[in-house]
This record gives sequence, structure tokens and C-alpha cells, in this order.
Amino acid sequence: MKVRLLLPLLILLFPSLSFAQDRRNEHGYDNHGNDNRGYDNRRGENHGEAGSALSIFSENGDKFFLMINGIKQNAYPQTKVRVEGLPQVTNEIQIIFDDNRTQAIQKRITFSDPVEGKAINLVLKIVRNQGGYVRLCFHKSSELMRDYRPEQGEYVMSYGQDRMQQQVVVNTPPPPPPAPREMNNKVFNDMKQSIANVAFEETKLSTAKTVLSNNYINTSQVMEICNMFSFEESKLDFAKFAYDKTVDPNNFFKVGSVLVFNNSKEDLNNFLSSKSR
Repeated sequence: MKVRLLLPLLILLFPSLSFAQDRRNEHGYDNHGNDNRGYDNRRGENHGEAGSALSIFSENGDKFFLMINGIKQNAYPQTKVRVEGLPQVTNEIQIIFDDNRTQAIQKRITFSDPVEGKAINLVLKIVRNQGGYVRLCFHKSSELMRDYRPEQGEYVMSYGQDRMQQQVVVNTPPPPPPAPREMNNKVFNDMKQSIANVAFEETKLSTAKTVLSNNYINTSQVMEICNMFSFEESKLDFAKFAYDKTVDPNNFFKVGSVLVFNNSKEDLNNFLSSKSR
């Protein structure tokens, strides 16, 4: 990267070399009584190339918003900002500090190589003295870099296009939970053993429901458990309870084959019809 330290450029951009924070009054004078009316018409303002890049960084780490030609560039306060593709040779610069205490800096700057009028890379720095007063000072100037690599912590953007504002947040839905799996043979055999170990029908039913509360089951397993009950009512009760824990509900109609009475079969069919609505 070829860097040129051009004294004419410094004079062109910073007549006082202090780049102090000033504001022109209605008569064209700044706060120090200096006449700045001729600055806007200096060489390069209307005859140079647009498309320059401006980098501003805070020496003390002050966060700021950068306004160029009245347009806020960065949506969030930064300590280092680089704006590429300035739309004109002369641009109005305003720096607004995030602390809401430090007085804003305003400048009108001409970006142009004073010899050839080409677009440039201009780097300015914000300095703060012991009294807390801030100034915008020249740091360096160089030929325009087309393949610029940001420095650490530097926020780079195109003029008027804050990348944070342009980002489209895509709310990717979380992946669906894995499909439930029926109990493996060991767990299912343990379930059947637990049911077989109790004598009363009511206890058998409550045991089966308790085991199934923390496990899933398939249709064939449901049929096996139903056949362990002595009463039709218990078979039907367990079948209805097991439906929501069955991994293959499309096959659940087969459970009707373990029921003996038609009214029980019809009851189960009505139950399955209500679930499919």
C-alpha cells in the first residue's frame, strides 16, 4: 500500500492543523472569530473524484455516532468507524458522542488528492485533552484502497448503509425433537413382569399406566398388555390410556381384536374417531 504524506493535502483539509471543534455563525465565522467562508470554495471541492473513504477512531475509546451529510452512518455507537464510497468530494461531517455529555464535533471536509484530484483514504482521530475537550485531528491520508482490510475493532460500512441495519434476522425454527421410540425388549419385559407380580386387576391397571407414563409403546405391545388383564373394562381402559403414548397410532385399530364384546369394540372405534378430528 502506497502511503503519501502530502503537506498540501493537510493544508487543504485542515487550514489550522488543529481541526478544533468549531461552528460557524450566521456571518461565516467560527467560535474563535476566524473567517471560514473561503474554505468551502477551496481547490478540489468541485473538481475531484467522489468515492473517497473516511476512517475515524477515538484515541480514548469514546463511542460515537457518525453523521455524514445529515445521514447517520452507524446505528450503534462505535469507537472506530470507516465509511466507504462518499457520494461527493466535499461532505459535512458530524460526530455525536454516546455519553450525551461531550459536545458534538462538526466539520466540512474536502476529500481529494490535491495533485490529481483522485479519491483518497482519509483517517482522522478524536483526541481528548486533560480538560476533557475533544478535537478532531488529521492522522494520515493515502491512496484509495479497493481491498481494504479492517483493523481490529473497526466497523466498516458503505455510505448510508449500516450493515447492522441491513442484516435480516432469520428466525430458524429449532429442529423438531426426535421421534419417540417404543420401549426396548428389556424395559417392556420388565413392565410385563411388574404387572404379572400383582394379584388385583385394579393394581395391574395402575401399574401398567405408571410404567407407560414415562415410556412409549407400539401397537403390538399395547395388545400384549391388554391380554394380561382379566376384564374387558380394564383392557379398554388401558387401550385408551395407551393411545397418546403409542408410536404408531395408524396401526392402533388392531387393538380392537383383543376386545370380546361388540360394545367395547364400538367404544374404542368412537374413541379413535374423536382422536382423528
